[in-house]
Amino acid sequence: MGANKQDRYTLGAGRRGWRLHAALGMLGDMSKPLAVSLAVALLVVGAVDTGWLVASSRAADGAALEAAVATITAGELREHAGFLADDTLEGRAAGSRGGRAAARYLESRMKSAGLHPAGEQGGYQQRFSPAYVNLLGKLPGVDPGLKNEVVVVGAHYDHVGYGNRRNSNGPIGYIHNGADDNASGVAALLEVIDALDRTDWQPRRTIIFAFWDGEEINLLGSRHWVRQPTVPLASVRLAISADMLGRMAGGRLEVEGTRTGVGLRKLLSSRRLPPEMWLDFTWEYKENSDHWPFYEAGIPSLLLHTGVHEDYHRPSDDVEKLNIEGLRRAAAYALETVCRVADAEELPPFRPAARSETAFARREREAPLPPLPPRLGLRWRWQEGDADADPPSAIISRLESGGAAEQAGLRVGDRITAVDGMPLEAEALLPAAVLRAGERVTLTLVRGGEAPRDVAVALVGKPMGLGISWREDSAAPDAVYLTRVVPYSPADRAGLAVGDRIYAVNGEPLADGRAFLQRVKSLIDAGAESIQFDVESFGRVRTIDVDLRLPGRPPEDATL
Repeated sequence: MGANKQDRYTLGAGRRGWRLHAALGMLGDMSKPLAVSLAVALLVVGAVDTGWLVASSRAADGAALEAAVATITAGELREHAGFLADDTLEGRAAGSRGGRAAARYLESRMKSAGLHPAGEQGGYQQRFSPAYVNLLGKLPGVDPGLKNEVVVVGAHYDHVGYGNRRNSNGPIGYIHNGADDNASGVAALLEVIDALDRTDWQPRRTIIFAFWDGEEINLLGSRHWVRQPTVPLASVRLAISADMLGRMAGGRLEVEGTRTGVGLRKLLSSRRLPPEMWLDFTWEYKENSDHWPFYEAGIPSLLLHTGVHEDYHRPSDDVEKLNIEGLRRAAAYALETVCRVADAEELPPFRPAARSETAFARREREAPLPPLPPRLGLRWRWQEGDADADPPSAIISRLESGGAAEQAGLRVGDRITAVDGMPLEAEALLPAAVLRAGERVTLTLVRGGEAPRDVAVALVGKPMGLGISWREDSAAPDAVYLTRVVPYSPADRAGLAVGDRIYAVNGEPLADGRAFLQRVKSLIDAGAESIQFDVESFGRVRTIDVDLRLPGRPPEDATL
């Protein structure tokens, strides 16, 4: 990365036909070119995209995508990063002999992958003063209505050479190999290019793959291209920068810039994230990598990043310290993302409000709501029943002063065995029934050796159908995000959590928060037993069935 963040990318391309054959279970002449059908559109959330993000009618071929992802290997990522971060390249300072060697390597990979030249004078290069060079290759779009729109996907290949007082965290005078910054990002992008070369997929939009020079010198390469683009700048609908992808920790991949276009967070979320990986949609957005010149030009732009570390801009940023498996996962995610944005029906325009949004503003806007006052006002411990003696029960262990239970005369030690005539066959039935009840609930309790008796309790607050509160987000108007999930509610039992975003109800995409309210209310009023939500949590999209029935009860017409 640049002065504020250090980024380096190594791109790994190569011929991996045998691996893809193996992934597809094919046999035959491995020397023949392999074409894999990859009709990739909105690969993950297509079914729930509306507005700017309506899914392409070209549905994703999951098996083909898996095959393409299988061509992204740890070995080749290590090979590319190892070449770029080798001592012989002397830290790849912009304009140096090591930088020129890296440029030759990348240009040869672009040619071998069949990318069309997208530089100047019909070549791959764009030279700029004094001796720097950007490298640009193109995958032309084929959709008559979208092929003139461009998605720029880039990674800077320069680093800081031997380091100096302005760009090194020391010690200076030693080779700074920049394995993470940014041989890792370049390697990931090379693998994306190579994976696409192994398919017969043709993007709807044109994709320009760019390897920027001079990023470590105030983003010179990307700034130069934005000032003197090799395609009309007005045609660029989205820019993606891959910078420092090699130190993934705890499965975290930082995704910056989703608020620069309405709906980008949804577009970049995925059903395919491995269990070990999650996306951090940070609001932080700085002048620290090649996304920034596009952002300044009013173009939606994104940065993929795994974080700064103690080896940043130091000679110790070596390939041996890369998390290669994490890099492979990041590259696979980048492949899916590139395909998805290239085939989306529409991409959003720049969102000017992003310029005034900060991490502090996020804390205010996304702050969760406080818990609701308890309707019953007691705590209990659960006691399993004895088939030959006592039924299951909730034994009161604490009463809230002035709460509904205390006012109704309940005492610590009372055993609650039923609620509204329903035996407590499951512990969750008590709080769930209380949440769902109207103004009052009837509890059956046993006190000491007395006979069971019914006690009517006037409850606090209103009945709770689903158990959630939510807000809308101007950067994602076709979604709601949860600010409260009531404990023991249907939403809580189904696994919904504060911060989750809901994109669809029973498979129907949301138009806005009002539509969400009306849809859910109509289902509850109609007596629905369950509601299905498409939910995103930390970038992972999944479908959750929320059971509205009380827990622990047999079906109404149970038959043996």
